[in-house]
Amino acid sequence: MFVAVYGTLKKGHINNPGHLDGFEPQHARFVDIPFRMYEGAEYPMIVPSSDIHPIFVEVFEVDAETLERLDYLEAPYAYHRETIYIAEFGREVAIYVYDEPEPPSEFNLVKLGKWPS
Repeated sequence: MFVAVYGTLKKGHINNPGHLDGFEPQHARFVDIPFRMYEGAEYPMIVPSSDIHPIFVEVFEVDAETLERLDYLEAPYAYHRETIYIAEFGREVAIYVYDEPEPPSEFNLVKLGKWPS
C-alpha cells in the first residue's frame, strides 16, 4: 500500500522516525489534488476542496502494520484515511484528511501547498 504524507511524517520531521523509519519516499513532489492545506502551530492538515490545488507530498510504500500505526497516530487529531488517485504518481494512495469540511479557526491557509510554509 502507498501512503502520501504532507506534514510531520515527511523525512526530517518529528513523526517520521518511529513511524516511517527505514522507509524511503518513492515520490516526493507537488501533486494536484482536490484539497486545500492549512497549518496550525505544530502541524498541517488538508480538507476537501471543489478545486484542484498543488500539495507537496512524499509517497511511501508501507505494509499493513505500518498503515495501522499511522491510523492510530492520526485518529486523535480528527484525521481519517482516504484513498485518492495521484496522476503524477500514476497510482492510488492513502492520504490522511481532516474529518471536518472546514479547518479549526486557529489554522491558516498554506497558499503554496507545502508545509512548513
